[in-house]
Amino acid sequence: MLTFSGCKNDLKLNAPYKEIPSIYAVLNPQDKMQIIRINKVFLGESDAKAMAQVSDSINYKPGDLTITLKRFVSNVQEDASPGLQIITFRDSVLQSEPGVFNTNQRVYVTSSKLFTWGDYVLTVYNNNTKNTFTAKSAALDSVIPSGRPFTPGYYPVPPGSPVNSDNYIDYSNVNQTNTIRYKTNSAKIYQLLMRVHYYDSLLNGNSSNGYKNYTYADYAFTNQYPKDINPITNELSNTFKGQTIYNAIGTAMSKVPNNPDVIGRLTYKLQFFVFSSTQDYSDYLQFSAPSLSINQEKHIFSNFDNGAIGIFTFRARCSVMKELATSFKSQFATNPSTCSYKFFNASLSLPGCQ
Repeated sequence: MLTFSGCKNDLKLNAPYKEIPSIYAVLNPQDKMQIIRINKVFLGESDAKAMAQVSDSINYKPGDLTITLKRFVSNVQEDASPGLQIITFRDSVLQSEPGVFNTNQRVYVTSSKLFTWGDYVLTVYNNNTKNTFTAKSAALDSVIPSGRPFTPGYYPVPPGSPVNSDNYIDYSNVNQTNTIRYKTNSAKIYQLLMRVHYYDSLLNGNSSNGYKNYTYADYAFTNQYPKDINPITNELSNTFKGQTIYNAIGTAMSKVPNNPDVIGRLTYKLQFFVFSSTQDYSDYLQFSAPSLSINQEKHIFSNFDNGAIGIFTFRARCSVMKELATSFKSQFATNPSTCSYKFFNASLSLPGCQ
């Protein structure tokens, strides 16, 4: 007979702790505030979902990190912001939507203005562990406005101006094909977004804003890439029919909670955005997209060194606001896709679905 003593069959799956920050730093020179999110990658003996709800599991403590931004032009360090050679981010806390992770999210912010050229180097330094994580990205300017609707006049149009396609946008003809064009820059991914601004007229509310709730609904076009650029004009274009706008806004409105205080709604301006970004951002989106393959193994994208995961890059924005023609405003009140959401026509009446 053989006797075994002192044997253990415990299996330890957790490796020794190694600091691995998760960093999301997509900066936009057109924004007044730059925000970087940095979380801790954690592994423990407890249930992962329970640990994710603990703020200390995902967030660094105040003062743990020093985040700086430097700028180089032709490998020579220049100001990172006008009159400021190094930008240092400060701690802040945002409240996120309830989900898998704790709603208290520590972020790092700065209001320093960024340049649209040169190479920026982001450094994340842990004041306790002395670990340093860096990434580099080229700054990016917005696309060049060209052609309608990126032409004057902009919202609000001065009284008495001619009612034409430069001053007033009209997509009321649901069967008409419309085209939006713009010049490109050095970006590798582009997206056009159309934002319909409207306000809710309320039975109850704040008299200081005229009992109105100002909000908007978006219609985002599909991403485009350098292969889509017209080689002759160096432009990208998006083509759509008028009804497409009403379908998109109707879908967006269907997700807005019903508010019995709303008497009616009126569209009052249209905003066009062109977002553009770098190859790193394009790669990041592709790596992050759900896998449609039977092989579910996915690689993790990161342009940080020393073991950090995440992205540091630039995303630029071009934006113009335009007036709506009266016929365009009124179409929201009667179009089958939007008429059930109490849109006023241009004369502030509610004809409803017809």
